[in-house]
Amino acid sequence: MYDQLILSVTIVTLLGLFIWSKYRYDALAVGALFFLVAITAFVPKVNIISFNNAFAGFSNNAVITVALVLIISNGLKNAGLSALAGKIVGGRVFTEIQFLLCLMFIAAILSSFINNIGALAILLPITLNICQKMNWHPSKFLMPLAFACILGGMNTLIGTPPNLIISDIRLELAGSSFGFFDFSFVGIAITVFGILFIAFIGKKFILLRQASANTPLINLKGYLFEVVVDKGSSAIGLTLYKFKKKAGEEIEILGIVSEKGTVKKVQNNMQIKEGQILVIKSPPDEIGDILSIFGFSIPKELHSFSESDLEEIEVMIAPGSRLIGRKYDFFLKLAFEELNLLGLWRKGSKYRTRLTRETFRAGDVLLLGVRDLDEDDVSNKIKHLGLMPLMQRELQTIPSRSRLIKGLIFFTSAILLVAFTNLPASIAFLLCVLTFARIKILDSNFYREIDWPIVVMLAAMIPIGVSMQQTGLSEVLSSAIANFAGGLNIVWILIILLLITMIITDIINNAATAVIMAPIAYGIATTLGHNVDAYFMVVAIGASSAFLTPIGHQCNTVVMGPGNYRFSDYWRMGLPLDLLILSVAIPMILFVWT
Repeated sequence: MYDQLILSVTIVTLLGLFIWSKYRYDALAVGALFFLVAITAFVPKVNIISFNNAFAGFSNNAVITVALVLIISNGLKNAGLSALAGKIVGGRVFTEIQFLLCLMFIAAILSSFINNIGALAILLPITLNICQKMNWHPSKFLMPLAFACILGGMNTLIGTPPNLIISDIRLELAGSSFGFFDFSFVGIAITVFGILFIAFIGKKFILLRQASANTPLINLKGYLFEVVVDKGSSAIGLTLYKFKKKAGEEIEILGIVSEKGTVKKVQNNMQIKEGQILVIKSPPDEIGDILSIFGFSIPKELHSFSESDLEEIEVMIAPGSRLIGRKYDFFLKLAFEELNLLGLWRKGSKYRTRLTRETFRAGDVLLLGVRDLDEDDVSNKIKHLGLMPLMQRELQTIPSRSRLIKGLIFFTSAILLVAFTNLPASIAFLLCVLTFARIKILDSNFYREIDWPIVVMLAAMIPIGVSMQQTGLSEVLSSAIANFAGGLNIVWILIILLLITMIITDIINNAATAVIMAPIAYGIATTLGHNVDAYFMVVAIGASSAFLTPIGHQCNTVVMGPGNYRFSDYWRMGLPLDLLILSVAIPMILFVWT
């Protein structure tokens, strides 16, 4: 009884902290695991997670397979998969609707076999480049692109972590795991109907924020810059009101850096003085004029050579970047010689400290100054930091066609081994990684391509999920739900379970949703005497249906800035899409799995 109570309070607290989103998912999951292990060790009569089982998640097949798929995705990108996708999408002339359909189907196919954030990373720069060339509004394409990547993950065992987790839980509870293409029966139907809905109906729900004729398509106006008021500056003695009048409406002084490094608020009647460090919000294409007209300069601690030597590039901090949770000093250690931080853009946030003290977050866009955009050192450093260039200067070339073909053959062979033999996915994809290393499409830094926060969170959550079974908590919850819904038809039970899972996955990580909901779904099915596979499939579909918020899935977070979306924009298309998924998934699950 005490075990169930302690575990329930821990899980509810963990879910609340996930929703709060102030701390990293992996840190919260490890913290919850540590608490449950510690209370088991030091409190008599409490037995939730023992020392021996604390790290069992790291040896779990699902966790290992997620890491291996991330490595394989990087290997295929190195071999030229990005260039191949660019040639298919960018090498032809499309109408808007043709391009949207082609883009979404390619995204869905890629994310069925590589992780969906990897598919998005391949297609995002290509999409922005084509939008710029064709003078199309990026907002029309970026949210559909993100949603297509999420939809494609439903199609196969390795398409998304929830599918792997649910397959592993089925192995543990029911004695056998799902096959590689078992998710395809329902997933492909949802993907096809979802893409057609988005292309012909859903896109009308996207709110397009129109820009003026002279404004760039990627409307990232609110960059944070720090500028020093140099000796002889024409701004010295001006009040902020007069400065803004001269500089233009889009230029705004947010504050002045104090001696302590904080940003002090300013009044319009305050006069600008020599030596002050001003925090300015400005479009990136206007900051050069501001520096020259008013005699400002970028603080020396932010760059290693003169501004006149710099070319500029906009990059996004991708999920899994080593910069997340770090500050400028860490950036400086890794990128000092090649990259210089000139400005930062963040959706919907106010700046309370200077740029050198800001903590980087996923989705931040950085304006970097570099000596030569074409240098290999620059591109390698950007890749090393986990940054995603927002614009592709030209279509890439495939480095080696033979290596790409060999890589695709080895990957296909691994998939066929998983699909048609009893070889575990972790072993098959480990063999694939070894062959990738042999043909040299993986470099020595391939460990850095693993999204370690996801891996660590999964490894920490799996023992917590197992403890729900061992303490009887999942049985108590599922029995209570089954008793309440015992008189309902299976159709209504599946609908309710799918809706609950959809709601949870929109506010916490999809993998955590699968870990928590799968044992409960299994318990409900066994109590009512229904086919457990139908319930597992409902949880798999629901855990992957994160379309209502930008925080529900990493793909949604990544496109928020370049698409100029707001938090409330996602449900406008996401809610009708969820209803469509529900109307397609339930009949298909009943037809295939009952």
